[in-house]
Amino acid sequence: MRNFSSPAFRRTALGLTLAGACTLSGAADFAGRGVFDFRSDAGCPFTALAGGGNECNRLALDDADTHAALDAAAHTIRFASTRSYPEKTIVGDVLLQGSGRARDGQRVPLTFHALLSRSGSEWSVSSHAHSPVSGEFDDIRIDPYKVTVNEPGTERVVLTAEQIVEALAKPSLAARLANVFVQVDDNRAEGARDADITIGLGLSRASKSVARARFRAPGAKGRDLAEAMRQGNWTLELQALSSKIPRQVVQRDMFLYGLESQPLLQPLLQRGFRKNEKLLLGASDGKGYIRYDGQQREFAGADAAARAFLQDSFIGLVLGWQQQQPPQPVKTRADGR
Repeated sequence: MRNFSSPAFRRTALGLTLAGACTLSGAADFAGRGVFDFRSDAGCPFTALAGGGNECNRLALDDADTHAALDAAAHTIRFASTRSYPEKTIVGDVLLQGSGRARDGQRVPLTFHALLSRSGSEWSVSSHAHSPVSGEFDDIRIDPYKVTVNEPGTERVVLTAEQIVEALAKPSLAARLANVFVQVDDNRAEGARDADITIGLGLSRASKSVARARFRAPGAKGRDLAEAMRQGNWTLELQALSSKIPRQVVQRDMFLYGLESQPLLQPLLQRGFRKNEKLLLGASDGKGYIRYDGQQREFAGADAAARAFLQDSFIGLVLGWQQQQPPQPVKTRADGR
């Protein structure tokens, strides 16, 4: 489990582990609103970004009324809540990191993401897979977790290890079943080094561009992502190409990546993105900063937020993958949500 006193335990807002949580058996209980990382024995998409403990799996709790118990030895995550919600509400999520073998034989990072919601006292779960390239995969490697929720007098399994592997093997199908298909265009010109992508929603010609994302590391040598960040001169830029990005999505992402308490970003938190607005995280000579709406502020958490985004989000996964790959002669597509 993560060393909770370390700077890497960077995204917890109000969350805490209960007393005696970290034991030799790998069990931990979580309560309070927060984001918690735990070890991935299957590896991380960008290992050097995750630190020596490979702590890139994620468990998030959206409110103080939801609890979770992680048993790493038994590969089980149990969610519990006694609160009744007036409408369907996201109360937590689980994100598991893994990899698969593409048809060309290369090993590709894959991510499984499950959102847990409550409506009244009823649980529901939606899940999908992220992959930085299109296609189907075999030889899936991912920690074999199952996820359960509390029911009156018992608990119910809502996700099995087998279901997770099946979703990762065919991520494009998982995206379609979630009623969304995400396409990614590689914007890099020949000879370009840094990642630059446009994200579209929809199928083929009906796809509509909604965001652009770029990672730049002008002082780095080669395409190694972790080395680029270690140099202390980099930028991660997100630009909204549509005003239709749901405000709730923006708000939850700001929670997940430790940005919701930043004073500069309060307008973004309250109303979401306007078309063509940009949010930029960066570092100059090792000093982090954040830039939004023409203003820039020092931000010591920029490095941690960017590392989390690059590993945990679909956009970040594609950016990180492309940063380490040469530009493609034609535009590429990735699958996810």
